[in-house]
Amino acid sequence: MKVNAIKRILIPTDFSKTGLLAVKHAAFMAKLTKAHLILLHVIEIHESAWDIYNPAVIMRDDTTIQKAAEAQLSKLADSISKEYIVSIETICVSGSVSAEIASAVTENQIDLVIMGTHGAHGFKEYFAGSNAYKTVNICPCPVITVQTNAKKLGFTNIVLPIDDCFESRQKVDFTISLAKKYAGKIHILGLFEEKEDTDLKKFNVKLESVKRAITKAGLSFDAKTIRSEDFGLDTLRYARKVKADLISVLTDHESQYNGRFLGVFAQQVVNHSKIPVLSLHPVELGVYDPVSLAGSNSF
Repeated sequence: MKVNAIKRILIPTDFSKTGLLAVKHAAFMAKLTKAHLILLHVIEIHESAWDIYNPAVIMRDDTTIQKAAEAQLSKLADSISKEYIVSIETICVSGSVSAEIASAVTENQIDLVIMGTHGAHGFKEYFAGSNAYKTVNICPCPVITVQTNAKKLGFTNIVLPIDDCFESRQKVDFTISLAKKYAGKIHILGLFEEKEDTDLKKFNVKLESVKRAITKAGLSFDAKTIRSEDFGLDTLRYARKVKADLISVLTDHESQYNGRFLGVFAQQVVNHSKIPVLSLHPVELGVYDPVSLAGSNSF
């Protein structure tokens, strides 16, 4: 998928500052891509959640909460529609946050999810802490997670980590299309394990194919290759060094197989990184065509 193919963007929100920032990021992208926005709020009631909608609410029954949530969601949608001149609709449901997000993605043919990674009020991990992590893992579409620090809208300074695994190359196409839409720069970070006997010649051929794909797209880039004992930590350090506004990672392979980006580290990155994270799922082995990801630039 390329960014131009994004027609429907889902924004789960809990009305927190970070949640509202994610809405603005999504609205900004929707204006560029002419995508339709779907604003989702999931009511998952517990004692610390009552003051999200209206601290003055005394009748704490399901109907009252549903109406208050719908009213607040509608008000937010109207505001975003007027400010960004985008089409937007709302969904307000009760249930498990991550499960309802996954259902909304399927039922509404969502192409991209953009969500905050800190929740509202006194239960930061409630809405978007563990739920952002769960969403990244179960959503079949790309997910962008943002934190309070990501106030600049748009992604013009993107870190693209590439390791020696076969699947790592798959995130290149979407990352390039995103950078092109924002007229951004890509920072290629080549990573290979400190203790592994990596075939550097073969690895460099892989990096060269990425460089050619970026050049073909008319984008600027720089590249650095390092030996690393901790791919995730070194990626975050590099992202801070180049003042990145987005890190692009691949979920299934770099988590379940190697435990490098997602696994335990993923929870730290998605929940706590000050830099937004783009998470994509790889295509199943034997199905994806590396040539289709970069024109004629295979590796």
